[in-house]
Amino acid sequence: MMLITTSHRPTRRTRSFGHDLEKVFPNSLYITRGKKTLKDLLMEAYDRNYERLLIINVWKGNPLKMTFIRVDPEDWGYMGYLYLHGIKLQREMGFRDVRPLREEMPLVITTAKRTGPDHAAFAQAFAELTGGTFVRRRERSLLGIADKYNTDVLGVVERHPRGMAVNFYRLDVTKESPVGPLVSVKIWIMEDGRRWDYKEALSLRGENREE
Repeated sequence: MMLITTSHRPTRRTRSFGHDLEKVFPNSLYITRGKKTLKDLLMEAYDRNYERLLIINVWKGNPLKMTFIRVDPEDWGYMGYLYLHGIKLQREMGFRDVRPLREEMPLVITTAKRTGPDHAAFAQAFAELTGGTFVRRRERSLLGIADKYNTDVLGVVERHPRGMAVNFYRLDVTKESPVGPLVSVKIWIMEDGRRWDYKEALSLRGENREE
């Protein structure tokens, strides 16, 4: 699905985040950045037959931004960006021994129940960035969706006190709860102009209440 790495000089927490994402994006691979340039990374992704490159940028020791890049020697380009409030690693959610998925299966992206149109829009954008399959939740259970699409891994967009978040389920590990990582998003931007900003959305909600 994608090659995952970090900006130069990552922290241990950022490397752990990259490894966690490797475990929820089927057939993906986390590599150490070292001194590799962007061109080096794109060539490595192409040589390994990945269609996407994900770079995790660091600020003050924590993951700040996720940059998604399309891998194509004739037409490579930036796809979109997620600016993060914070993350919760798999080990912080009680899961330390999750193994990467080394097999082909769809990554299904959906929403939690009782979420709004902003969450659905982000779920669709996140599916595009990751090469996943967006599925509208409606009243279906996660197990029912997973069974229909023959997958063990789902990303679920949910409400968060400071924006929105995406949490990950590995049904081959447990069907009871998400394994993480939990990724809190404050801004998402797509190269085609679609975007969402928590502060802007909060301001709009305030204006609508005043009216």
